[in-house]
Amino acid sequence: MARTPAPEPEDGAVEEAPAQEAAPTAEMPAGQPAPAPEPAAPAASSVPPSVLERVRSNRVGPLAAALTVAVVVALLLAILVPSEPNLYASVLLGLLLTAAVGFTTRYLAREHGLLTQLTAFVATVIGVHLMAVTGSIDGVASGGAGQLLELIGASGPGFDDALLTALATPAITTGGIIAGLVAAIIAGWGPRDRD
Repeated sequence: MARTPAPEPEDGAVEEAPAQEAAPTAEMPAGQPAPAPEPAAPAASSVPPSVLERVRSNRVGPLAAALTVAVVVALLLAILVPSEPNLYASVLLGLLLTAAVGFTTRYLAREHGLLTQLTAFVATVIGVHLMAVTGSIDGVASGGAGQLLELIGASGPGFDDALLTALATPAITTGGIIAGLVAAIIAGWGPRDRD
């Protein structure tokens, strides 16, 4: 048995059902206009800016972030400064701090001009100074000199005293300036804008 397909309806053969109007649920008094619908709450047109965007839009935001990173990383790395003078360890720790401050400043600054480089320079000099002085004084107290002081019943300066010493001494050292210049180069690296 062969099946025959059903005939397709023609365009004019399909009738649409008439739209029914909704019946009012409550009777309105005659002569009174229908109440206007309540306005919808305005939709949020924009998302609030993120914390990073607020730091970027603030004039001193990159400087505050760079100083925060410099101080926190310096105090964390000051623990790793060896008690014996070691050039390799000092350079490596200084480079870690320099990279942290340089890339933080570069990431948060909108423009990479001289002001961004100055921000990175100052924050890095302060951070390297805090790290070097605090770590050196604390390392001397816990190293051989600390053992000698224990023999006579005395104790050397602790981490708190070393940090106070670092805050009280001037930060102008050749190592700090070199580290600051490297951070300034990191923060300002890129092609010049051509007008």
